[in-house]
Parts: sequence; structure tokens; C-alpha cells
Amino acid sequence: MRASNFPRWSLVGLGLVMACAASAEPEGFCTGKSQGWFWYRHDPTPPLPPEPVPPPPPAPAPTAGPSPEAPAPQPVPLSAAWMREHLDRYRDRAIDDPTPENVAAFFYLQRVVLDKSSTFAKVAARVVQGNPDLDEITQRPTATFGANLANKTAGDARDAVLGRIARLAAVWFFFRSDCPYCEAQAPLLERMAQRYGFTVLPISLDGKPLPSGAFATFRADAGQGQALVVRATPTMFLVHPAPDGPTVAPVAQGLLSLAQLQERFVTAAVTAGWITEADANPTRAVTTDAGAATPTPTGDLPDDPAALVARLRGRVPSKSGGLT
Repeated sequence: MRASNFPRWSLVGLGLVMACAASAEPEGFCTGKSQGWFWYRHDPTPPLPPEPVPPPPPAPAPTAGPSPEAPAPQPVPLSAAWMREHLDRYRDRAIDDPTPENVAAFFYLQRVVLDKSSTFAKVAARVVQGNPDLDEITQRPTATFGANLANKTAGDARDAVLGRIARLAAVWFFFRSDCPYCEAQAPLLERMAQRYGFTVLPISLDGKPLPSGAFATFRADAGQGQALVVRATPTMFLVHPAPDGPTVAPVAQGLLSLAQLQERFVTAAVTAGWITEADANPTRAVTTDAGAATPTPTGDLPDDPAALVARLRGRVPSKSGGLT
């Protein structure tokens, strides 16, 4: 009996051991029914490791802000620039708060300005007196008798030039019978004709004579006024006859004095090219026309006063009209 029981317990123990071993193994072919015919599939590929994130770029170094501007240099105390900046302030303070100290401060500053001005005037007089390029007396005398002599000399030259112009051109005088300014202009033109020999051609825009009877022999306007764009009366032109057609130089559209007529006749003749600027210069009561003839310096001017004077001295015209 004992020998027959031993194999039974041995078989039971062996079965338990095999069951435990089977549960520890993966699912076999027979037990993996859920896989169906896909028993040959491969195991899934493990995911790749994530790519490393590059570190952020370093922050740019902070740029230095704009450097503060250097303060503007202050003017030298009591200089002209300092006075322009501060004198009014001292004056206003003395007016608004007229204490003895405020008023005295302003007057002391004003005394400095007056002394500087007086010194400048004295030096300027010496500089101008010793330099004919800067002395206005070389252009026109300032003494009364000298100015009168300059006027007479210019008048003689003007009379001679106007006589030449009268031989070259006639005067066309446009007027209206109801124009009082034409009445006033007529006797002055008659004096120009008598004195210099101008031929005056009176042209009436309305076809009627002047009430005073001046220029009784006249012509009615036949389109000349429209052709010359006459818009007011009296109107005067200098007309130079030529084979290829007359040359017309405007004088004025309005009333002129005798002196203005003389000056404008000369100017019109220069503009028309009948006389030269050199012919007209003696008719003016100055010895030179420096302002019109001075050329503009080119390039940068030097800061040194002596160099600047040397640069500008060669730009000032001489009495003859050329450069010194």
C-alpha cells in the first residue's frame, strides 16, 4: 500500500512545477490565439531618443547709449558775444527791480559796451583812412563842395551821353487826352527834345490831342500800343530805326521827373546795347561801381584776419573798374 501512494504524490508535485514553469514563459503558439496568422510579426522598434535642443544664442551685449553732448563753450565774460547774451537780462532786472545795485550793474556793463564801441570806431577810422579800397571818399566826396562838384561832373557826362543817344533813337510817347499825368509829362519831354535833340513821336491812344495843346502834331494809335503792351499812360519808349526792323527799349509806364527821364534814357540805351556800361559810368556821381563789379570769392575763407584781408583785397575793384 505504501509503495503505491508514492508515485501519485510525485506526479502531483511534478505537475505543479511544470505549471509554474509554463506560466513564467511567454505565450506559445498554441495559446496565442489572438494573433491569428500573424504569429511571425516582429517586435515594435523602440522609439528614437529625442534630438537635443540647441541652447539659445547668447544675448547681445548691451550697446552703450549715446554719449551726452559736451556743453557748448561759454562766451568770454564781457566779450561781444557775452554782452549779446546777458546785457538785456541785466537791463530787464534793473527795470523790474530797480535797486541801486541792479541799476549800477547794468550801467557798468553798458559803459563797457560804449568803451568797446568807441575803441572800434577809432581803429576803424584809421584803417579806412589808410586804405583807399575801403574809404568811401574815393567813390564820392562827402564834403558839400566836393559832392556838388561830383554832381556837376556827372551831369556834364550825362548831357554828352544823352546827346549821343538822341542821335541813335527817337522817343515814342503814348498818351490819352483825358490823362492828367500825360499833361504833366509832355513839357518835360519837350525839354528833353530841346536840350538833347530827341525826336518825340506823340501817339494818342484815344485819337484826341492833349488839352494843353502840347505835341499838337500827333498820330492816332494804329496798333502800336497793343503791340508794345501799353497798359498805362503816359508810356515812353526809345526806338532805334534799323533796316531789319526797329529796336525798342522801354523807358517807363508812368510819370517821371526830368532827372528820372535822364537816368532812365541812359539805362535803356545800355540795356539795348547802344552804349556800353563804361559810357554810362561817368554819368553817375560816383567814381566806381564796386558793388556790381566785385566777384564772389570761391572756396573757404581763412580764419586768420591777415590772410582774409589779403584774400579779399584782390577782389576789390579799382577806380578804373578792374581788380586791384
